[in-house]
Amino acid sequence: MLGLIFKKNSCKKILLNAFLAVTLFVLAPKEIAAQEAHFGLKGGLNYSSIVGDLTNGMKFRLSGHGGIFLEVDFSNKFSLRPELLYSSQGFQYSTDLNAIENQSSGGDQNDYRSNVQLNFLTIPILGKFEMNENYWLEFGPQFGFLLNQVTKNKNLDELDGANATSKSKISGDFQLDYGAAVGVGFVLTEQLSVAPRFYIGLRNRLNGLGDNIQNYNASIQLSVNYLFR
Repeated sequence: MLGLIFKKNSCKKILLNAFLAVTLFVLAPKEIAAQEAHFGLKGGLNYSSIVGDLTNGMKFRLSGHGGIFLEVDFSNKFSLRPELLYSSQGFQYSTDLNAIENQSSGGDQNDYRSNVQLNFLTIPILGKFEMNENYWLEFGPQFGFLLNQVTKNKNLDELDGANATSKSKISGDFQLDYGAAVGVGFVLTEQLSVAPRFYIGLRNRLNGLGDNIQNYNASIQLSVNYLFR
């Protein structure tokens, strides 16, 4: 269901408009000079998967992220916030091999499981809009460079109870992913805040398989931010 939602053109247009709005603000010539800049640290959880076509059996994967950010104030209501993060994303996959071989619907007893870890260097460039002293809204483009992919497989043999496991790691060759991020932040103290954020990729991971076959990286993040003032 989630994959079908993000295939809708209307949703993609909204995300693209958010992407362009902040990008144009950053690139457009302005007379306004930044008033202040503050450095910060952040870290938290990712809940990520792949949405779109060919995603049967895929489930969300829990992992983490962490890094640094710079908050540049242009006014008391608007800041530009570039970030540099290490972000572990990916998905989990499970299926019933016996059901596939017997061409049956199977059940809840999945005997093949895979955990695919996609480790990215991500660069969100977000506009931060202060709504009041308690919370803010943020949105903008995010760029990611795939560092590596780590895959862990487990094959469960129900006949003898044996488990076969394997692990592989391949380079990501800094493959580019890009998309749009939107979130909200809640102020706890002058320096500490928490911020949930949603990211949807706009680069088709299945280029070359046909115009009608598309899937994208997606992630829900929950971060704790510490701002040095």
